[in-house]
Amino acid sequence: MDFFLENLILIILIIIQSIFGIGLLLLGTPTFLLLGYDFSSTLNFLLPSSIVISYLQFTSLKIPPKKIIFEYNIFCLPFLVLFLLLALNFKEILNFKFYVAIILIISSSLALNKNTYSSLRKNILSYKKLILIFIGSVHGLTNMGGGFLTIFSSLINKNDKNLTRYFISYGYLIMGLLQYFILVCLEYRNLNFSKIYYIFLVLIIYFPSQKIFKKVNNFLFSKIISIIALFYGAIILIFNFFAV
Repeated sequence: MDFFLENLILIILIIIQSIFGIGLLLLGTPTFLLLGYDFSSTLNFLLPSSIVISYLQFTSLKIPPKKIIFEYNIFCLPFLVLFLLLALNFKEILNFKFYVAIILIISSSLALNKNTYSSLRKNILSYKKLILIFIGSVHGLTNMGGGFLTIFSSLINKNDKNLTRYFISYGYLIMGLLQYFILVCLEYRNLNFSKIYYIFLVLIIYFPSQKIFKKVNNFLFSKIISIIALFYGAIILIFNFFAV
């Protein structure tokens, strides 16, 4: 890939994730797969920067631990590990991206609709554990569970932007660390670590972008997250169309 294009894409995604807690994996995975990266290389390319941003966001928010964090660890993470192992071993066979896109488009559309928001939130609160299992499974298989994580976080936290980003950053941080550990253990000989220097881009971009985060109100923050998820679902569908 052209060096300029690669850097431009990464800078845009780092800005988005630095503000909203999502971007590098959510939008970067289908983008770089479409541009020729394989699944393992995409994980290796995006995870370090995503982990650093999530760590900075999580540690900057002085919020007491929530019950949902415990539930996330118990119900989401084991399925993330299980399905990531399946994806790395059967990556040429498994392809659930189309179905992920459809569900994501539907759920983000419902979250954006005022008439369906309350009922969607009520259903999510009733089936939290099952949804956490679903998020872990999808993210392990496709690296694309972030869209569901963001919608889930926004709904359970009643659109509070600080609580929403707190849970998103924790989720991405723990998932990213587990993914990267498993990836390095299984694919070490096939990975190229020459682009780890992109972490420095994060450190340059992250802190100035927090001024934007502080200016975005709770309602707008929630809406933008849902719009990003909807846009992302459309990108996956387009990717699958061209991949056929």
